[in-house]
Amino acid sequence: MVRVKIECDCGQHYAFDVEPVNGQMDSTVACPGCGADGTSTANAIIASKLPTTLFASAPAVTAAAALSGTGVRLRATAPEHELPQVPAGVKLDARSLGLVDRETAEIEARAKISWGDSQEDVVKYLMLQGFSVPEAQELVQVLFKERLAALRVKGIRKIVLGSGMMCVPVIAFLFFRHIGYYPLKLMGIAVMVGLYGAWETFNGVFLIAAPKMESGDVAE
Repeated sequence: MVRVKIECDCGQHYAFDVEPVNGQMDSTVACPGCGADGTSTANAIIASKLPTTLFASAPAVTAAAALSGTGVRLRATAPEHELPQVPAGVKLDARSLGLVDRETAEIEARAKISWGDSQEDVVKYLMLQGFSVPEAQELVQVLFKERLAALRVKGIRKIVLGSGMMCVPVIAFLFFRHIGYYPLKLMGIAVMVGLYGAWETFNGVFLIAAPKMESGDVAE
């Protein structure tokens, strides 16, 4: 089973476990918030977590040579003859080395930011994938700005919705007063709606005031 965590463009988080079929989702998946298709994103995350086993075909080859043609981007920090040697017949798993292609690395970085990882941790992750320091820092800055903007939009939406719900008990009270009858059950429901609206409003203010504090462990 593979654990998949997705943040939709609408700001909704959702996560699930899946048994991949041929390295991909066995069915389509959609955002529970807006209904947008998340299958391609889920497939990319699954691809980054499934092992891709490679076999050395020469008596001794370098890790860089063994990974060539796989889409993995490497930045050599030493001459090729000084890179680790892979004996013949030894299985080299690119995923076990923590290496993925650039597109998958960006998807993983976005997911890490969405689920609450710090900028420093995400920069380190991208550097392990072969990004230079300026490239990693620039990408992380862009992703964090997108994340903050999405959280602010989500916060405003919660405030608007919560404010409307907070008006429900007031409107109910005025209506029942006008007719001269106060049904306790309906009034109680109206009060509960108002309290939930107050909670949503508080969450919305929190998202706008301190968006970096939110993580995506639970889909809302």
